[in-house]
This record gives sequence, structure tokens and C-alpha cells, in this order.
Amino acid sequence: MIDVVAVTRPEDVVVDFLSVLDPGSGREVHLVIADRGAYLRLPAGVPLAGRLAPLADLLQTSGEGAKPFSPGSAADAIALETGDVAATVWTHSPADTREQRGQWGLELSAAVRRAPVRHAVGDAHWFQWRTELDVRLEQASLDAKLDFVNTHCADLLRLDDEDENALLTRRIQSVERFFDSDPDERARLFALMGSLSPDAALVPDPWEFATSAYEIERLDATAAWVRGHLDPVAGRVIEVGACEGALTRRLLDDGYSVDATEPNPSFLARLRENVEGDARIHPHSFEELTTTRRLTGSAYLLIEMLYYDQDLTLLDRFPTDRLFVSMEPGKLAAQVWPAAWTIEEELELVLPRVETVVGGRAYLRKRGSRGILLRRR
Repeated sequence: MIDVVAVTRPEDVVVDFLSVLDPGSGREVHLVIADRGAYLRLPAGVPLAGRLAPLADLLQTSGEGAKPFSPGSAADAIALETGDVAATVWTHSPADTREQRGQWGLELSAAVRRAPVRHAVGDAHWFQWRTELDVRLEQASLDAKLDFVNTHCADLLRLDDEDENALLTRRIQSVERFFDSDPDERARLFALMGSLSPDAALVPDPWEFATSAYEIERLDATAAWVRGHLDPVAGRVIEVGACEGALTRRLLDDGYSVDATEPNPSFLARLRENVEGDARIHPHSFEELTTTRRLTGSAYLLIEMLYYDQDLTLLDRFPTDRLFVSMEPGKLAAQVWPAAWTIEEELELVLPRVETVVGGRAYLRKRGSRGILLRRR
């Protein structure tokens, strides 16, 4: 049996997978270090210090001039080097908050042939996890991990907290946790971490609007809130950032005419497939709607979408005197609204709740949603 640890950088082996190097397992270990283009073979019986030494040597090099592994070439190398011997591949989680590692974990898993893949939880602090294997490091192993970090990774300890290669306390774990997954689960985990990028559209319904009790309650409450203030005959409603149409369908069922906008091409295609009735679908972004693509309506709906540092002064350019806005309460309280608008109403749409995601693989606290109705002065 061969354990193959395939990671993006040398220190990842020690920080997330030290327990796999344990010589007490009696297994041969192969190391794939993507950014150095290095494939190392550690025979069974080599003590831990001997297994860490080549990693320390790699950290002394910049990797300049190396030909890095892609996920595909790494999978080819693993197949070649393990041959007919049974192997397990250990790699990063697709939900790792460090984007490079998350993408590596997703793509390598898809490329690996025959061998099962096991993921380290790694730096995924937004969630609590259901795992298949948890290894609490013995003191000697933990001492070896900390000594390696202090001796060979001093530059990484000095990096700013926002740097994904910074060795922060939470990334140097005393309990290494691992889980198995199938392709759909991996894709959904990766999409969840890509909410600010096109990666969120990797799978349909990444936020589980159709199945999450929390999200269904939030969407129903939002539709009821709009219904309590706005007569469907008063004019078209402009829904900004409609995603795949979960709220759009509720508005249409209530008799509204809707202009739904969505700039993400994948979400836009699904939106067009998912809605029927008096709906016009547009590919416009928030910014476009305030400049060259303005749409006239009785109200604009900005539901759970002002998280991306939009310029709120642009709200003055919307051709309406009513804005329905919802966000998690903390974020909403921090917003500074342009002087042209006054808050007519504020209400809780859904309270915070702890809820599982991705089929129960993980769970997290969803922070609640609060709505405000802004009226132009």
C-alpha cells in the first residue's frame, strides 16, 4: 500500500498531512509537490526526521525554473509511479479557504485514476465538519511539526494574515482531519467557497435555495415583505442579481411583472430556463443598471447582493423611489446610505440558524437576514 500526498507547496505536507508521514504505518509514502514539480518517494521504515528532510531542502529553493505539476500531470505521475500497487491519494479540500489549494483539491481529485482520494479539512474555518478520519498528533509528532515550521518556514510566519500562504495558528493543527467525497460533493464544496467569483456557478443551486429550510423561509419572507408594500399592478419589479430565479418565481406566482437581472453567464442561462410568466431576463450588472442599462419599475429589489463593495452612491441613479434591500444584520448595520434615501421600514426576515450543507458534510451558522425599505426623499 502506498500513501500519496499531493499538495501545492512543500510546507503543506507538514502542516496538513504530517500524520500520513508516520513511519509507524509501515507504508511507503510518495510526495507530489506541485509548485516545485517534485515527486519524492519515501520508502517504508524511514523515520519521520528522514521524511521531513527532503521537504526542508525543497523549502530552501524558490522553485524558479521548475516545471510545476498541473493536476493532470500530477495524476499521470501518480499512476506511473504507483503502478499496480494499491494507493490512497491525500490532498487539499475543495473547500479550503486558500483558493489555490481548493482548486488543486478539486481538479486533482477529478484527474486521479483508480486510487481513492482523501481530503484534509485544512483551512476551512467557516464550517464544522463530518469527517472519516481524525488523527490527534502525539506530542512528539506535534513537536516535530512546530519545529519544522519554526526552522524552515520563518518567512511564512511573517506574512500578512490575508496572504493564503501565511502560516497562521489555525492552519497549524494538532488534530488532522480527513474526509472522503464524490465528484458532486467536491464540486459543491468548491462552489460554496466561490461566492464572490464565477466559481459559485460550478453546480446548480450552490446555496441550496430549493432544499434548505433556512433559505426557503428567507425567500418566502422576502416575497411576503414585498407583497405587503407593493401592488402587482403598480408596475414592473426590478430584481437585481436574481441568480437562478428562486425569488423571481415567487414574485411571478404572486402576480408581479419582473425584470430579473443576472450578470453571471451560467446563472443567467439557468434563470432563463427556470422562470415562466411575465418575466424579462437581462444580463446586466448592478453598475450597468445605474448607467447605460437602466430599467424603469415600481421598485428595485437588492436582495442579499450588496456584499461586494458596490458603490452605494449609485443607488441615486436607479429610476425608482423604492428600494427593497436585505442583508445579514451585521453587514446591513454597517452600510451608509446616500442622503437622498430614508429608511421607511426595517424588519427581520429570518433569524440566524445552524444548518448543514452539502448533504450533511459540514454545518455552519447562517447569520440571518434583515430587510430595509428605502424611500427616496
